[in-house]
Amino acid sequence: MTGRRWLAVGVTALAVMIGVAGCGLPDGVDGKLADKWAMPPAAQQLDPKTGECHLGGSEQVVLMSELTVDCAKSHSRETTYVGEFTGAVGGLSQPPQLTKTIGEPGLSAQATAYAECDKQTSAYLGHKWYDMRLRVEVVMPSDTAWKAGRRWYRCELSEMDPDNDSVKSREGSLKGVTLPVACMSNPESGRSTVVTCTTKHNAEYAGSFLTPMVGKEPTTTKDYEPIHTRCRALIATYIGATASQVKYITGTSIWWEYDYEYWPMGRRVVHCALWFNKKTMVGSAKGKHGRNLP
Repeated sequence: MTGRRWLAVGVTALAVMIGVAGCGLPDGVDGKLADKWAMPPAAQQLDPKTGECHLGGSEQVVLMSELTVDCAKSHSRETTYVGEFTGAVGGLSQPPQLTKTIGEPGLSAQATAYAECDKQTSAYLGHKWYDMRLRVEVVMPSDTAWKAGRRWYRCELSEMDPDNDSVKSREGSLKGVTLPVACMSNPESGRSTVVTCTTKHNAEYAGSFLTPMVGKEPTTTKDYEPIHTRCRALIATYIGATASQVKYITGTSIWWEYDYEYWPMGRRVVHCALWFNKKTMVGSAKGKHGRNLP
């Protein structure tokens, strides 16, 4: 601090001495400090890009410090699309984060962004992305970046560990990947676990779908029947039977990707499995046309 102060005094004294001595300015120099200075370059903004892979798993990210890696290397998220919040949402003081108590216009913004992520992720993969081992999330800029005018959102695809509902690290893009069959130990109560199909199991994952919004959470047999009907259609395709046959071949087990409180924000993915209750089988039921089921 002292050195900087002495340097300033020294430069001033030198300038005074030059003026007293009557020395002229060099050619092309007019002596005006605020004139003809080049403007510094504008700060460069980083933009998220489709096809990038990332480490970490926050709903808001700082692009400058985020770890972006080659998708061939270990990562936890793959960007399938980049969109932009507009309209009333763009005027919010902070990004519309996903919460159970979110109000308008944040709720509509989340629902719209998720719907776009749903569509664009399927387009990115070349098929519907729905699977109990995959999850799509909406990622937004930090509060600081939002205040600076950044209004983008990213659609992020992750592979999940269904046993503990956590993101798995993986190597390689999810494009072109066919996930293996998933047999399950599915008790009447408690958490299901994925097991190898060569061991005894009483359930097998068959597919997922996005259910329409309903005015109240399904609780009764009547509420659940349309969902079971759609599950039976998926099971029919999976095992190679007709939907009408499935009802007499196997039971169905269903569960939500998100709690009902998040359904208004678009998170309405339903997962379906064949379920044999207390009976068990060994081997996969896929493509067996309902034969050799317990």
